[in-house]
Amino acid sequence: MDRAYLLERATALLYPRRCPFCDTVLGEDAVQGVFCPACRKEEERLSHQPPRLPETEHSFHALQGALAAYYYQGVVREAILLCKRGGHPWYARELADRMAVRIWGAVPAVGPGLRPEDQLFRNLPVYQCIVPVPPHQAWRGVPGLPLQLARRLGILFQIPVVEALQTVKGTAAQKSLTRLERIQNAQNAYRCRPDVDLGGKRVLLVDDLITTGATVSACALELLKAGAVDVTAAAIAAAEELPKEKQPATEKRK
Repeated sequence: MDRAYLLERATALLYPRRCPFCDTVLGEDAVQGVFCPACRKEEERLSHQPPRLPETEHSFHALQGALAAYYYQGVVREAILLCKRGGHPWYARELADRMAVRIWGAVPAVGPGLRPEDQLFRNLPVYQCIVPVPPHQAWRGVPGLPLQLARRLGILFQIPVVEALQTVKGTAAQKSLTRLERIQNAQNAYRCRPDVDLGGKRVLLVDDLITTGATVSACALELLKAGAVDVTAAAIAAAEELPKEKQPATEKRK
């Protein structure tokens, strides 16, 4: 058992893990070791099944594919916003673990503070490295959420994390732009660091949210220029309309 894992266990005893969806302290009844029983229905309702994102709702190019664990709604949206604003950075660990389970079928953790396991990555090198999407603006010195997610996934899958991308000064943050403006802005918003060589590597590109697909597509193009053979994007959530069967009863009646 590695030292990092033992440190995780000790830290979980001193500072109990919390449900990323409601901030409740997780006990022995935690669902799959990550969230509280009260959030079970909402977690299931907002899950993106299958995780592969349809190109009919996004603008993808230069990507092998794009994946998301959830729809960007309700408690998932709130958890992501709290992480991004620096208020609850510890949620990133639980959210990354949910990505591992929901997207790649990892075996869930048996209790809070424990790691899920993924035989797929142990037996087959699906990706050679993980690259986080860089933030346009850091929040109170806290690492960007994509980087936190990438680091956790790197631990789970035993894959190196490479901070290969950087933002280009003078480009606007995507959240303030329209769909068309996002696509145009992202085209020149990112570039690979000059010392990065991704020659022959299959890359997992990690972001917290996929909206139009413009950001991950622009990042993927830069990674391909740096030598990557293919790039797959993955995020906690995707901004899409909820399927009818997942909408709350009040919304269905409208």
